[in-house]
Amino acid sequence: MSKFKIQDERGFNQVFSPVGSTPLRATRRNDWFVSQARRVDAKRVLEIGCGTGEAAAHVARHTNAEVIGVDLSDAFLDHANATHRSSNLRFEKLDLLGGNPHVLGKFDLIYGNGILHHLVLQLESVLCTLREMTHGAGGLAFIEPNLVNPYCAFIFGTRVGRRWARLEPDEMAFTAGRLRKRVLASGWSEVDISTKDFLLPGLPNPCIKPTLAIEPLLEASVATRWLAQSHFMTARA
Repeated sequence: MSKFKIQDERGFNQVFSPVGSTPLRATRRNDWFVSQARRVDAKRVLEIGCGTGEAAAHVARHTNAEVIGVDLSDAFLDHANATHRSSNLRFEKLDLLGGNPHVLGKFDLIYGNGILHHLVLQLESVLCTLREMTHGAGGLAFIEPNLVNPYCAFIFGTRVGRRWARLEPDEMAFTAGRLRKRVLASGWSEVDISTKDFLLPGLPNPCIKPTLAIEPLLEASVATRWLAQSHFMTARA
């Protein structure tokens, strides 16, 4: 795992230092969010758990949409506001569980990177709220850790791994089937989950090209794609 660059006030949520494979991995994910915004022709986009704002800034830079990033952490938001400035981008402090997210209005796309697994105990309630915040033709786009990936299984499924990764007490990754079931139960439709990505954060530079070379083969095979690190999930309101 890459070293932490910034942590939130509670010491649980982190931003990885941009070493090794971490910047490339982040760019690939941010590009996917851009593609999802374009797919639904989004005019307004909301990022849940925007952290220090890199993904929201990337989406704002590569689309014409109004992009709002929200987070609970003042430390993260201070960094986002100091680092990323654009006429179609802003950051707000928002608690989905305790605040009033409806004050932000409705969106064409709501997305997040590794956010839903922090909300497993209230997931259906949160997803229902997000659906209420989405225009009828709008959708979701979330990237979530795959529980059966060996790396994720260690982090989420063992005491040593959870302590090492500084996970929150209730934080838990998903299997694809479990994630699909809970999204559908919240009233979303056209749920699509693609399990992919073998590029772990913080891989040393010499490991990046070999990983990228073999990754398409691993993702194309039924025998190996289920071992990928992440679920790329989309749904329609």
